[in-house]
Amino acid sequence: MTTRTRKRSGGFTLVELMIVVAIIGILAAVAIPAFTRYLRKSRTAEASGHLNKEWAGSLTYYETDHMDATGGALAKQFPGTSAAWANSSTNCGCYTGQRCPGNDSVWGKDGVWLALNFALPDAHNYLPGYTGSGTGATAKFTAYAKGDLDCDSTLSQFSRLGQINSNGDVTGSYQPYVVNELE
Repeated sequence: MTTRTRKRSGGFTLVELMIVVAIIGILAAVAIPAFTRYLRKSRTAEASGHLNKEWAGSLTYYETDHMDATGGALAKQFPGTSAAWANSSTNCGCYTGQRCPGNDSVWGKDGVWLALNFALPDAHNYLPGYTGSGTGATAKFTAYAKGDLDCDSTLSQFSRLGQINSNGDVTGSYQPYVVNELE
């Protein structure tokens, strides 16, 4: 009597394949939300960068001597209020490509942005804004950056406040005040 030997094929069984697919599904369910959060978190670094540039511009402007039209010295102050913050009706996340275009004409026209030496030549996710008031010891400013990364009408808002302390130095919040960081 001859016995036949069965050759085992080199493939995987259906159960083995189902287990692999289930493991991949579980990994994807955990990894995709974490990756999405990581991407959003990395975009918030842009807003902090805007605030730091506005802070540096504010400090430079305050410390620089300014003259009026007759040549008289003006009191120390911060620039006024920027037009870009108040007039922004569209959020960057709602534009084509989900970013605001760079080289907007507002950077070269608005006196506040010129005084702060602030411009955004590249496309960006957050719209910066600025308000300043008072002179001398009562001078203060707020630097803003707002964004709606996914155009769902929920804004991420970042701000830094600055004022003059009793020694006459510019001081304020070192870390931004944040609302809806990852919106």
